[in-house]
Amino acid sequence: MLAKGFSTPELAHPALPPDASWFPLPPGWTVLGLMLMLAMIIALLILLARFRRNRWRREARKQLSQQHVDGWVAWVKRVLLVQHPRARVSQWQAPEQLLAQTSLDEELRALLCRRYCQPDNQLEPGINRRIAQQLRHWLESLPYV
Repeated sequence: MLAKGFSTPELAHPALPPDASWFPLPPGWTVLGLMLMLAMIIALLILLARFRRNRWRREARKQLSQQHVDGWVAWVKRVLLVQHPRARVSQWQAPEQLLAQTSLDEELRALLCRRYCQPDNQLEPGINRRIAQQLRHWLESLPYV
């Protein structure tokens, strides 16, 4: 036991090491930063390539406002040329063969085949909208090339 009035001496402050410096960074951080930058560049290049590969699809969407039968058949043939080899598409001469590759209703397919290369090949706005809607759905269901 300590006697009355006795106090403990102040403890000496221990010597601490100096604060760690932020710079220069250890080499591991540099390697990690370079790897992250490389991964971001690769991801950007992949996205850019996908964007460029799908240019045909964006252009085809813009042309979906055709007003006559000949334009619709030409549009389908252009889309098929992107999806299939030119040698195979060139064998499909008749509109029946071209339109068989699409997901159009039989009624619309028969109408387009009947009016193809005829003087009266204008379509009513309602039928035109149905064709555009079905061809848009077909276009979006095509695989990415």
